[in-house]
Amino acid sequence: MNPLKSIALNISIPLLISLVFALMAYNQAKIPNVVFNFVPYLFYAISALIIWVSWHFNRNRFIFVILPLVFIHAGFEYLSAKKATDLFLYASALYPLHLLLFLSLRERGLFSIWGILKILFFLFEIGVISYFVLYPNGDLILLLKMKLFAVSFFPLHDISIAIAIFVLFIMGALVLFNRYLLYNCSFLVITVTFYAGFYFIRTAHANELSLLAIGIIIFILLIRESYRLAFYDELTSLPGRRALVEDMAKLGMKYSLAMLDIDHFKKFNDTYGHDTGDEVLKMVASRLANVSGGGKAYRYGGEEFVLLFPSKEVDESYTHTDILRDTIAKSPFSIRNKKSIKTIYINISSGIVQKNSNDKDPFAVMKRADNALYKAKKAGRNQVVKA
Repeated sequence: MNPLKSIALNISIPLLISLVFALMAYNQAKIPNVVFNFVPYLFYAISALIIWVSWHFNRNRFIFVILPLVFIHAGFEYLSAKKATDLFLYASALYPLHLLLFLSLRERGLFSIWGILKILFFLFEIGVISYFVLYPNGDLILLLKMKLFAVSFFPLHDISIAIAIFVLFIMGALVLFNRYLLYNCSFLVITVTFYAGFYFIRTAHANELSLLAIGIIIFILLIRESYRLAFYDELTSLPGRRALVEDMAKLGMKYSLAMLDIDHFKKFNDTYGHDTGDEVLKMVASRLANVSGGGKAYRYGGEEFVLLFPSKEVDESYTHTDILRDTIAKSPFSIRNKKSIKTIYINISSGIVQKNSNDKDPFAVMKRADNALYKAKKAGRNQVVKA
C-alpha cells in the first residue's frame, strides 16, 4: 500500500485546482461576468497548449484525454438542444471509461503500431458517438436511461452513476496500491471534476469551469511528468543524479552524504540475469526510500545509490545508514525458476562523510564518500565506513 503522505502530496495539487474552480462556480455572483466570458477561450487555449507540448515530449496519453473534452464542449456550444442532451448522455457514460482506459495504457510513439491502434480506436469512438448523436437510436437511449437506483441523480442517469462507481473504485485502488501515484491521483480528481461539472450543468458556467479545471490539471500533470522524467530514475522511482546535484547545491555548509553499492552485483547479474538484477535494484531502492533521520535516497547510477542527510552530523547519519544496511541484509529475496524457488540475501557496502571546509563543491564530497565506500569494499563488504 502506498504511504498516505505520498498520496496526499500527489493528490493535493489537482484537488486544490478543482476546489478553486468549484468555489468560483459557487461564488460567481461576486465575480465580474467578464471573467466567465473568457473561460471557453481559456479552455481552448490550454487544450491547444496541451496537445502541442504532449506531441513535443511524446506524452501522447494527454492528447487522447483532452481532445474528447474539446469535442464535448464544442458539441454543447453548437448542437441543438436535443442533440446536446444526447451527447450529454453518451459522454457522461463513456468518457470516464475512456479516461480509465488511457490511464491503463502505456505510453507509445504516436505512429508506432500501438500508437496507430490508439488513433484508430479514438476515431472509432468519436465516430460512433457522433453517429448516434446525429442519428438518434431510441432503444439505445432508453437503455442508457434505465432506472437502477431508488435515488435520483438527475441530470445524470443511473447508468452513468454505476459507471462512475466502477471507475472511481478502480482508480481509488490504483491510488492505494499502484506505484504511479502522479498519474493515478490526477486522473481520480479529473474524473470527480468531470462528474461534478455534468451534475451541476444547469448552474451557469459550472461545466465550463470544470472543463477548464481539468485542462489545467492535465497541463500541470504534463509539466510534473516532464520533471519526473528529467530528475527521477524510471526503474527505481528514486531521484537521479541530476536531482542529487541540484539538491546538494541548495544545501548549506553542514550535511552528510553516504555512497552505497550492492555487493557482488555484477556476479549476481551474470548468474541470475539482468531482469532479476533489476528486481534487486528495486528492492534495495524501496528500502533506501524509507531512510530515517531526514535523509533522502537517490540512484546515482548502475548499482550505486546515495543517501543525503541535510544538516546532519556524520555520526548520526552513520547510525541511520547502518540500520538500513542491516535491514537490507536481513531481507530475504526470492528467485523463482521453473523448478524451484531460491532464497538469497543481498548485502550493501557504504562510505559516509560530512562536508568540510576543504570541499570546493558537491563533487568533492561525493569523491570522499566514494573513497570511503572503496574502503568498505576492501574491508570485507556489508559494512559502513565513516571517513
